[in-house]
Amino acid sequence: MNKKVTAIILEIIPIISAPLSYLLIVSAMDSRPVRAVIAVTMALAFFGFVFFFIGRKLAKEEKVVRILGIFDILTTVAVIGFYVLAFLSVAL
Repeated sequence: MNKKVTAIILEIIPIISAPLSYLLIVSAMDSRPVRAVIAVTMALAFFGFVFFFIGRKLAKEEKVVRILGIFDILTTVAVIGFYVLAFLSVAL
């Protein structure tokens, strides 16, 4: 596997993790395995900026990697925004 494919696969992980965790949070399913999946996917989505740096290190000149890197940063911002909203809802 070359560096470009590896970078693309790594950068897709947080992009898929964020919507998956949001869907599981708002769904009616509630069990121990679902909570574990939510925790793992939220952590992967939060650390999207790490995947951004890894992808840039592997294949920084590729346009696809740059676009996915922007989405990685946006997933991190979305998770932070989600936690801010959760904190504010508890505080009110």
